[in-house]
Amino acid sequence: MSEDKAGNHDVCEEYRHADPVVDQALEWFARLNAGETVDPETRLAFEGWLSAGPDHRMVWEQVADVWAAPETLLASQQVAAQAQADNVVRLDAHERRPAPGRPRFGVYAMVAAAALVLAIATPQVLPSLLLRWQADYRTDAGKTQELVLPDGSQMVLNGQSAVALDFADGRRGVRVLAGEAWFDVVHDERHPFHVAGKFSDVQVRGTAFAVRVDGDGDTIVLERGRVDAIHDRGDIAPVHLSAGEMVRASDAAMSAVAPFDSEEMLGWLEGRIVFSARPLGEALDAIKPYLNGTVVVLNRDLLDVAVSGHYRTDSAGTAIASIVSAAGGKITRLPGGIIIIR
Repeated sequence: MSEDKAGNHDVCEEYRHADPVVDQALEWFARLNAGETVDPETRLAFEGWLSAGPDHRMVWEQVADVWAAPETLLASQQVAAQAQADNVVRLDAHERRPAPGRPRFGVYAMVAAAALVLAIATPQVLPSLLLRWQADYRTDAGKTQELVLPDGSQMVLNGQSAVALDFADGRRGVRVLAGEAWFDVVHDERHPFHVAGKFSDVQVRGTAFAVRVDGDGDTIVLERGRVDAIHDRGDIAPVHLSAGEMVRASDAAMSAVAPFDSEEMLGWLEGRIVFSARPLGEALDAIKPYLNGTVVVLNRDLLDVAVSGHYRTDSAGTAIASIVSAAGGKITRLPGGIIIIR
């Protein structure tokens, strides 16, 4: 853990960002807002950092905006409570005079909260650099893409999705790296069509189905025909799907086969977002591929509240406002497409 010249520990260590300039800005904010008089040497060093790179001032202003937001104050309460429980952020050793209008949560709790908000709210450009290297095709938020594959099969990418192709030497293969893809596969008995997800491989010869990859695993939805879903682990039995059925593959298991609602699971192909009596958290996940921004949930209790809705994929912002209101929550919109739910 690093220390500044005053001996103050870097309280943002738990919230490191991909861009080191963000962390530097947070550390400077902690030093300049610790409630003590800033000596000329420190002020001069800060001015030097501010002018050291073209992005330093921009990031500094972003940190200042997050610091000033009431949502950061709410987040600081969560940081302080967490600190008491598991000592993630030590407030007792760093308590300073509160800034005017600020309760005594401590400047370091506020900086940690700002770091946490920035860690969540800094747009995660999809695909990441790694996905850019791996992907043959990718889409941005709210954009779908229709493609004809080398064998004549059709593929549609959902928003915020990426795939890699393998059609060399007679193979017919696609790997879904992120997001969701729908396929209408040309029948070829001699050359099975493979779609790989995070933990599974779907083998077909001619059918229509979708594969979605998220942080928890793969969801396979069969619209027409039959498919075999094979887990990457050899000790897990394959699953055979018929039309109208779905299955989910996690790192350790395949779920039971279940029927699915076509409007909810495949409505995106027609520009619709549909969910019925779904927890708010799941509804937000259904909307996020079409949202050009980031959602930060401060009131986690809202995530279990059931909501229903029928929206267009080009009105994701309206959809979020509507379902959050229905769940009894409120939203605050910050610059950069950040939506705070509380």
